[in-house]
Amino acid sequence: MEIYSYDRDLELKGVIEKITSFIWVRRYNSVGEFKLLVPFTPRHNELLQMYRLLRKWDNDEEAGEIRYIDIRMNTQGIEEIEIQGHFVTNWLGKRIVLNPIVVTAPTPQIMTRIVTENITNPANPRRRLHNITHTDISSISRGNIEYSSELFINAGLALERAAKASRLGYNLTADIRQKRYFFNIYDGKDFTSGNLSGNPPAVFSVEFDNILEQTFTNSTERLRTTAYVGGEDAHDRPRRVVEVGDTAAGHERAEVFINATDIVQFWRDENGNEQSISDAEYGALLFTRGVQQLEYFAETLAFTSKVNTHANLKYKRDYDLGDRVTCINQRWGVRVNVRITEIMEVYQNQPEPEIEITFGESLPALIEQIRALYIQ
Repeated sequence: MEIYSYDRDLELKGVIEKITSFIWVRRYNSVGEFKLLVPFTPRHNELLQMYRLLRKWDNDEEAGEIRYIDIRMNTQGIEEIEIQGHFVTNWLGKRIVLNPIVVTAPTPQIMTRIVTENITNPANPRRRLHNITHTDISSISRGNIEYSSELFINAGLALERAAKASRLGYNLTADIRQKRYFFNIYDGKDFTSGNLSGNPPAVFSVEFDNILEQTFTNSTERLRTTAYVGGEDAHDRPRRVVEVGDTAAGHERAEVFINATDIVQFWRDENGNEQSISDAEYGALLFTRGVQQLEYFAETLAFTSKVNTHANLKYKRDYDLGDRVTCINQRWGVRVNVRITEIMEVYQNQPEPEIEITFGESLPALIEQIRALYIQ
């Protein structure tokens, strides 16, 4: 088991071979992370410096950047280095969406534009992150949506929200041979039972002995069915409010107000000239924002399972991050087709990892709940 250390130019600095424990968390439409624990040696101390990039021995694309270092010695005199960090996809969050994006286009084109205008080819060359190339997105089929970016939103957060709303994955990968980084947008494969794509089904079930531990969560804690979206709050004109999800009624109806003052109908361009969009276009943008935000208030279904890697289904051959599979627990009366949204690989002094998979959307962490409830 080896971990390779690189600088940001993807020049190899060395190999870490003595590993106490290693956790590598891959995510479909948000940023992955890792944690590494190794014995302290002068060589390890040299290779595990801040902002160094780490790559696993069995993957030449995903790379994580060191953002936390903790060196300690216990009462027995044993010294260790603990390293933590995020995948380099986290770099996309180094910028904000500086200029508003108001467009009708498929989600992949919108995501590409966010990256192009703020990261790979911004108007201000000092904002550019060099050595990043876009991959081809022509094979990803998504219909047009009305889109308006939030005012000065973090680019990484804008990408995450757009990807989750369209069930797409994205990442930034490192090509060691070309010494370049690639921004990717992708869609997982369909391995559900009875799929029409011709792929062999991937069915996870305790009854099939490919699940060691399993947790099923169904939550309506944050469920909202109807949104009232308030547009720009100008003193010289009434505020526009659009209703989304009006079909729900009675106890089935749960309402939320979404403050969308960042979506403007009238503005001045960089030359001071007044610009505007029609009432219909403005209403469509507010409606789309409501649809997007209601995604954060949906009912949550999630399986979290520790997978038996020695059973019938093989990791990265029969299933991988982003793929849709079937999960069954007959005793619990649960059968769902869900997407693999997170895979945690845990290594403890062995080359083969323990695999823990989140099927479907996991319950949000506290910070995500706060973010969803306080929408600017």
